[in-house]
Amino acid sequence: MSVANLASALAWVRETVPEGAELRLDSRRIEKGDVFIAVPGLKVDGRNFIKAAAEKGAGAVLIDAAPGSAEIPEGIPALEVEGLSKSLGRFASLYYGNPSGAMEGFAVTGTNGKTTTSQWMASILTELGTPCGVLGTIGCTMNGRSYSSVPLTTPDPVTLQTLLAELHRDGAKAFSIEASSIGLVQGRLDGTAISYALFTNLTRDHLDYHGTMEAYEEAKSLLFRWEGLKCSVINIDDPAGLRLCRVSLDAGVRVIAATAVGTKAPEGCELLEARDVQIGAKGIAFTLCWAGEERHVEAGVLGLFNVDNMIGAIGMMLASGRDLDDVIRVAERLAPPPGRLQKITHPDEPMGVVDYCHTPDAIEKALTTLRPVAEARGGKLWAIVGAGGNRDPGKRPIMGAIAEKLSDKLVVTSDNPRFEDPKTIAEAVAAGAHSPEIVVDRREAIQEVFSRAGAADVILVAGKGHEDYQEVCGVKHHFSDAEEVEAALQSRMAKEKEEKSE
Repeated sequence: MSVANLASALAWVRETVPEGAELRLDSRRIEKGDVFIAVPGLKVDGRNFIKAAAEKGAGAVLIDAAPGSAEIPEGIPALEVEGLSKSLGRFASLYYGNPSGAMEGFAVTGTNGKTTTSQWMASILTELGTPCGVLGTIGCTMNGRSYSSVPLTTPDPVTLQTLLAELHRDGAKAFSIEASSIGLVQGRLDGTAISYALFTNLTRDHLDYHGTMEAYEEAKSLLFRWEGLKCSVINIDDPAGLRLCRVSLDAGVRVIAATAVGTKAPEGCELLEARDVQIGAKGIAFTLCWAGEERHVEAGVLGLFNVDNMIGAIGMMLASGRDLDDVIRVAERLAPPPGRLQKITHPDEPMGVVDYCHTPDAIEKALTTLRPVAEARGGKLWAIVGAGGNRDPGKRPIMGAIAEKLSDKLVVTSDNPRFEDPKTIAEAVAAGAHSPEIVVDRREAIQEVFSRAGAADVILVAGKGHEDYQEVCGVKHHFSDAEEVEAALQSRMAKEKEEKSE
């Protein structure tokens, strides 16, 4: 079997399989005629699944020519490709006709806020007449339609190009994508044309992968010197943002520096500023200052962090040439995505709030946002907090300390324990607090807190947000925080009704 380069491999595939065949890295997703790409991975070697792909009906196999043997079943066309693992994004983009290049590309990176801003950008673009698909933590969607499930914030490079091609075929004129630090380092966005990049913030997370905050920041910086990038919108209220401005400027990229606290923009940047910021129990308001003009903005979303998210999303629209007044008109009607400060309420009952916050900074922001809401109701603020298994263990006690400091009552529970002991994880979170309560079973913790809380209380259920599963020992069991909160409220109301009838 000869070893091919990328160009000859592309020609070979097009000659070998029928038009419309998909590229697949996962042998389980193969349909008749598809191309199976067999490359070594971090955990498994795809070359060990060639037989399984053939049995599923693969029309051809591309194999990374890296050291190691691959057993090729008789009768299936196969080709070895030099450096295939490092060229997946570019190859897949070429195979699908460079779909990202036919759309406006918007990407956002940062520890927190990626999902909210990417969803908001897609909403604004679509409302203003540019159909926009969005890819990220919640999945891949456009105009209410959901595409293939995406298990990672940033999909693998083959899946990403497949989804971009689907979006383009379905009429997308733009895409909005969450660019995770790990995805950037691993080259998952390679081959993707990105014109506009947004930085939200940089706080502790993923140190189990990156090792240091410096390496974490360096990973994020890859987006701000992306080939073909036209403009970066950067939150300069975060110290890392000031450094990233220089990264983009040095790469010859236009930079819009965004601030909500009056931070001075670095030389060479355009300034987008939110002044006179007001944060209330029902929403936010501020004066947006841009290019010598001022506009009053009000929106029914909570928290100072959503001021940052909103001016980031607005900044990306301005970077791409949208009209300021048109953008604000749509932005003022935006709502949080699922699992982002998602309120679940019934009259005269505690308010449940489900949020994806799973880092120290995100928990701090969520609880700080909910404190005035609890005070306005005349109630206490509860926090139900856990930490994911097989992830940065150093953040666990920090999360516990912050949650206890900013809430009136902390209950530590499990999150996605993955392959760790949930009790051990909970104890690590609790170690950062002085007198937390530990209820390892997450369902039990939610039920217990809602049964004990006062009617005016606010209860933050932190960590899982939109997720509809709990991952234990490699198996995802159905579990939705929103469903569990609703069930706990229904149980509480049924008990109250029964007591009244006695």
